[in-house]
Amino acid sequence: MANVPDFFSTDKLYTPRPGAPVRHSHYFGFSGYLTVDADMTPLFRTAGTLWKPVSSFSELVILAEVGDFECALALDRCAGDLVSIATSRANLEV
Repeated sequence: MANVPDFFSTDKLYTPRPGAPVRHSHYFGFSGYLTVDADMTPLFRTAGTLWKPVSSFSELVILAEVGDFECALALDRCAGDLVSIATSRANLEV
């Protein structure tokens, strides 16, 4: 039986601040995204979760801004995906 969400709970729904940068990150071993809310509280989410505040900065690893990464990936693919070709297992025998 499916559970109905409790819309009257005291849990706060966290939403990112408009225009805030979003970064790829790892938190407690989970890959996801990091941004801030209007109060500059760091928020983390994975692909299947809602935004939650970061409680332990020692478990947080910030990797790269999503915009920069996605731009580099698109440019690499336009150039014939040379990075993937250079780092593929077949080309590692140097």
